[in-house]
Amino acid sequence: MNLTRAFSFVFDDPDWWKITLTIGLLQFIPFVGQIALLGCTIMTARSLASGQERPLPRLDQIGDIFREGFSSLIISVFYYLPIIIFSCFFFCLVGVIIASSSNREPPFGILIGLLICFSIMLLPFTLITQPALLIGIGRYVQTGSFSAALQPGEIWQWFRNYPVEWLVLWLVSVLCYFVASLGSIFFMIGIIFSVPYAAFVFGHLLGQTVRQVTTTPAPPSL
Repeated sequence: MNLTRAFSFVFDDPDWWKITLTIGLLQFIPFVGQIALLGCTIMTARSLASGQERPLPRLDQIGDIFREGFSSLIISVFYYLPIIIFSCFFFCLVGVIIASSSNREPPFGILIGLLICFSIMLLPFTLITQPALLIGIGRYVQTGSFSAALQPGEIWQWFRNYPVEWLVLWLVSVLCYFVASLGSIFFMIGIIFSVPYAAFVFGHLLGQTVRQVTTTPAPPSL
């Protein structure tokens, strides 16, 4: 994985500031901005995996950006569905406890205990879901098929054949989130550039990983 190239490729495109500024400004529109970010990540990854020298999305591809972003959002919801259901159950339980306390003070000790248990129980779900989602998105980047991203058997096979590559990508994704958060230091102007920039960087890293696992023979099974 070439981290240096992932962080520098954006500036090779003379029009990089146009798409970056556009996607950055869209972040102030709830839901729309997040879909655009996902779409930029997918399109950057797919372009790089297919061998394009300048994988940055273009402004005239804005429709494709939103289409790909919406598809990846649906894929994300599918993988996070167990966590969503578990979280809904927890908050319903908290609501019942607070409502049953009537005019009395809510039992904060019980609520804090439930919150701790919830956090502990949520951890394994998260540790499984995030790498699985990355591989599912990788399958979508590779095939362009929505259904291919939702096949547990194929996802597991990819992870089993290339565990190091996917785990490294998962860890590097944390670095991209950190880069995106740097914009908050400079308030609005920083967010406009740092958030889409982080999406482009992660898209490049995802594209590198997809290209690597599709061109490198899988190691022999033990």
